[in-house]
Amino acid sequence: MAQFRLDRLTPIITLFAFLLVWWLTPNIAKLFLEKSFQEFQAPMWLATHALESETSKAFLKTKSKDDLIDVITALKRKNAFYQQIDGLNKTYKDEIERLESILSLQNRFLFKHEFAHVIQRNIGSWWQTIRINKGRKHDVQKGDAVIFAGGVVGRIASTNYYTSEIDLLTSDDFRISATFQGDQRPLIYEGSGTNQWGQISGTIKNAPQDLMTNSIEPIHLVTTGLGGKFPAGIKIGEVPWLEPDNTGLFQAGKVNIDQRLLGIKEVVILIPYNRIEELNNGL
Repeated sequence: MAQFRLDRLTPIITLFAFLLVWWLTPNIAKLFLEKSFQEFQAPMWLATHALESETSKAFLKTKSKDDLIDVITALKRKNAFYQQIDGLNKTYKDEIERLESILSLQNRFLFKHEFAHVIQRNIGSWWQTIRINKGRKHDVQKGDAVIFAGGVVGRIASTNYYTSEIDLLTSDDFRISATFQGDQRPLIYEGSGTNQWGQISGTIKNAPQDLMTNSIEPIHLVTTGLGGKFPAGIKIGEVPWLEPDNTGLFQAGKVNIDQRLLGIKEVVILIPYNRIEELNNGL
């Protein structure tokens, strides 16, 4: 009969010893270690993002001149179109500000738009987060709203000096007040993660019984503006069906999220102007 070797228990004993030390460590020390580790990782995340950008540039250099000319021509057309849109937006903004000053109304432009690049994705069955290359250095704070061309992205969950982590609207912990486009009654939206086919979605609760929808013409779910983090009217998703909930008093349903969120590369952080003014006054 072979003798049992005690040295085989060394990894298990080491693991239990580490878990015991970690359990006895004060929470403030754990938080300090976590923040320090994230700050240490931030340059590596930024370097990885820069390396990916350089790789994309190198790939473009392998294309023929005719392909590059076609790409440049298409970009020029888009640039001309966006310049016209930008000019119209400035004209509309000036007119709105003029009318607001005449009528003594509150300024509608309450947020500064801070653009950021996505440098890390963590989207799967357990986590629904992304990391961007903007942090406290750029006045970003926990709880700030994040949007993109398809609507709501999520909220800032934590910040470092150079980077921030975003809790996506598909996360199980994400909640927001919502309403259907054209309807003023508030609903509750919450994320529901990723299904087995890799599709992202959410759910709504306490929808009134008189609301009707179908998969051919789904109704749009948008933000209400309650809470002050998200402006009203930002798209959350589309609701293709509704059914009575457990109480029988309201309806509940699935919210289809823009699938571009899975491959998103750039986002916009909404930073309140009043917070920027407070920071400037404090300095």
